[in-house]
Amino acid sequence: MTIQPTTSPIPTPTLWDKLLNNFQAWALENPETLPSRTLLPIISFAEGIIANQTSYLDAKRQALGLTFCCAGQVVLGEFNTLETALTSPQARTWRLGTSMLSADHGPQLDKGGRNVFLLSLSDEEAGGNNHGAFRKCVEDYLINDTALARQDDPVAQQLLENLAADYVNMPHGFGEPFFTDDQRGLMGFLVRYLHYILFGINPESEDISVLTNLHYTKNGTVHYFTGSSILEKLNILGFGKIPELTEQVADIYENSPALANFQENNPEHNNMTRRELAKLIVSLMSIAALQGPLHLGKTAMGGQPMPNFKGHETSKIDTTVYWDNLNLDDDEAIQLFLLECSRLYMPVSATHRVATEPFTVTVGGKERTFPSGTKILIAMFLGMVSEEFWGPTAYEFNAQRDNLCPFHMGFHSVGDRSAGRICPAKAIALKMLTDVISTVGKARRSQRSLT
Repeated sequence: MTIQPTTSPIPTPTLWDKLLNNFQAWALENPETLPSRTLLPIISFAEGIIANQTSYLDAKRQALGLTFCCAGQVVLGEFNTLETALTSPQARTWRLGTSMLSADHGPQLDKGGRNVFLLSLSDEEAGGNNHGAFRKCVEDYLINDTALARQDDPVAQQLLENLAADYVNMPHGFGEPFFTDDQRGLMGFLVRYLHYILFGINPESEDISVLTNLHYTKNGTVHYFTGSSILEKLNILGFGKIPELTEQVADIYENSPALANFQENNPEHNNMTRRELAKLIVSLMSIAALQGPLHLGKTAMGGQPMPNFKGHETSKIDTTVYWDNLNLDDDEAIQLFLLECSRLYMPVSATHRVATEPFTVTVGGKERTFPSGTKILIAMFLGMVSEEFWGPTAYEFNAQRDNLCPFHMGFHSVGDRSAGRICPAKAIALKMLTDVISTVGKARRSQRSLT
């Protein structure tokens, strides 16, 4: 299979850019050689951490063109290629975007069980056998009509009002407590709100402190990444407590109202057990559900600046200016605002797939053929700032731009199109953040009118 980008930026690589790119391309072409087996994992780990900075991949594309190598993966940055990847079945391995994940810490694999980690399971059409059934189990018990109904009930509304009060009473500029205090403000809200909506857990329950401790205070997300074992064994920054906390949180989820009527040995769910579901959800809450909305909420409400892209002034965009001019009673306008915020600063900027057949692309000016099994980075973010697709205003803020909804890649999809891997909680997250922007925005305007 040959993949040819339609257009390409003029490359301006440094010597280091060229050396790193060319070595990785050669190593991925020849994965069984000694240099590949010894050096590529080191590069994958180190550059994978660096490449989590959104501007890094963008600078690589500017320097190397639309197709290059980064963090031990082939990066295909052309919009149409990304669109195809997101709407086609995917084979998977232990990666989260550019970062390497630890299979030893996978949910239930850490206890000698079977792999239930959705992010590492291949689609059935790409050689897998459990992803669809396990995902259905998550949706059936957590992301259902009961959860959606809770978003409009008095408990949810009170949590929104509490958040608005916190906004008024707490400093809320770049990096200030409203966005960083894990007990109050945005973090405190997200823990209480999402656990109430998804699990039916009382926001005033004593369990909230345990949930906060794992997911935010101890940064439990790190548990799933390669290298976390060292942090935990040496108890660096308290990471030694994370395995125990993970089990405690799984206990809370197992005993939550959402799982009260769990049916064991259900063939529709490939006989997923209550404990397997609980452990899977611990990982998804830590990695995605409590991180994505936090990131987007901070971006939309001025808690963090936009990325500093080379050659652009995106970092100077003040999203609060656009927030202040929104019709706060217009849900559609608010959602477009949120989508534009996440287009320029995506909470999840990339995902991956594993090639199921050899493919040929041009990397560094040379046509190369990579074997089946090669890791490919689906850099959704590069599609979101593609000037070939969005035009010369790709790095500017415009919530009214054409095709924003149908071609947005922020939920592991292209709009609502996917091959079954679209974020299952997309509707819940957008509804939640729409209500946040509206409720907190009204409090912000009332506060400003008094000063």
